[in-house]
Amino acid sequence: MRLNEGIRVEAAESCLLRRGGGEVLHGGLRDRLFGAPGTWSRLRCKPCGLVWLDPRPIPEDIPKLYETYTHQNAFESSGRLRFRQKVARAIVATTLGYDQVLPGPRWSWVGRIAGMVPPWRDYATAPFLYLEASARGKLVDVGCGSGEFMAVMRDLGWEVEGVEPDPQAARIAREERGLKVRVGTLEGANLPPESQDVITMSHVIEHLPDPSGCLKQCYTLLRPGGMLVVVTPNVKSMGHQHFRGWWYGLDPPRHLVLFSPVTLGRFTESAGFHVRLMRTPTRWCRGAYIESAGFQRHSRFVKPNAPKLVNVGSWAFWLIEEMLRLASFHVGDELLMLAMKPRKDAGEGS
Repeated sequence: MRLNEGIRVEAAESCLLRRGGGEVLHGGLRDRLFGAPGTWSRLRCKPCGLVWLDPRPIPEDIPKLYETYTHQNAFESSGRLRFRQKVARAIVATTLGYDQVLPGPRWSWVGRIAGMVPPWRDYATAPFLYLEASARGKLVDVGCGSGEFMAVMRDLGWEVEGVEPDPQAARIAREERGLKVRVGTLEGANLPPESQDVITMSHVIEHLPDPSGCLKQCYTLLRPGGMLVVVTPNVKSMGHQHFRGWWYGLDPPRHLVLFSPVTLGRFTESAGFHVRLMRTPTRWCRGAYIESAGFQRHSRFVKPNAPKLVNVGSWAFWLIEEMLRLASFHVGDELLMLAMKPRKDAGEGS
């Protein structure tokens, strides 16, 4: 163990999948978002493509590297809805089956037509992690923040519970939203085995020192036929290939492991799951492009609106990324995976 500008760290030279060594992909990285201390590298396993942080902060010092992370709210809870929000609600109602969010009877046809356009469908359904109303049951959100996502899903008829390592965020979820949240990790939450219908992890797995252990715990907690939903940055994205060490999704030192569709699938299948869907939506593309361009220009996070040229470039980048994605290339900046725990009776299918 050694110190990295006051953070206790240990060498992380081996791939978590193949246990072999890695090559330096990016060196001399610093935290450009919140200015946490330390200089970091990204190593890559050449045979499998897994990317990880080196050195790795020890678990006791990881909280020093964090600001509070929360999910964005899916809908504005008050005020008059804008046209774009009404279209999004119509898509959610007709695509996912949450009829209660439909702005009005005449909006059904709008939702059906708009939902046929993949980028619009992703934009509307992503805040609900693509979960259909027909799957409603017991849901655990891992890394739930202050509970925005859980509150929305509760109002849509799900029985929700959260796990959150940040006590302050958990307190907000409990006191302001009336949610049940356990402070800590999923492994230490003491949930009963085979008690959950769905487990969600949105931009969480990349923060975990032991993603394999967490996935195995998810498998234990889910009922046979239960669903795991994971959203995480895609290290094989066009954004990473273009911006390289300036890519927003690297986020050193908080993102400990970065996945491709192949490596995420291998981790998940080794835990016993059957991967039903692996996609790379482009909804994150423009924001990641603008922030990455800001890093490249200023070497740090700059909040003001992006220059017009960067804004135009983000639209062009999104269009290319979306066209490639529709041609079955996994180039989107986000990874979306839906995996199912096989049913005990093989005759019921998997």
